[in-house]
Amino acid sequence: KGESDNRNQQKMEMKVWDPDNPLTDRQIDQFLVVARAVGTFARALDCSSSIRQPSLHMSAAAASRDITLFHAMDTLQRNGYDLAKAMATLVPQGGPVLCRDEMEEWSASEAMLFEEALEKYGKDFNDIRQDFLPWKSLASIVQFYYMWKTTDRYIQQVM
Repeated sequence: KGESDNRNQQKMEMKVWDPDNPLTDRQIDQFLVVARAVGTFARALDCSSSIRQPSLHMSAAAASRDITLFHAMDTLQRNGYDLAKAMATLVPQGGPVLCRDEMEEWSASEAMLFEEALEKYGKDFNDIRQDFLPWKSLASIVQFYYMWKTTDRYIQQVM
């Protein structure tokens, strides 16, 4: 305290949310509902998503995950908390923006391979990648693991 900070703040960090924005909590919540609805609609239009997410409730569940909410909050911030501009960004000229996370990037057979590998190797992600999923990056496997831990399949295996 009291010392000058000569570091270039622009290079150190990037502001991703302003808690002193002009929107009310209700307006933000309403925008998040719209963002989830747009995410569900984007999945309905996307061929690869409909193959992986064959039902509407599964698409809606996927659209409710963190990746969609992070995108929505980022969209609000990048548009200066202007709801109309943010909405237009969610649904640009070419159609709705689709944000996917690792859970959606993996097929059912890849998820089953992962579970089999996890049973065999535990959390040795290098061995899992080497012997079961060599086409996946190590980062992808680790990210999938932490998302998979939040699913019903993980809970069933633990019990």
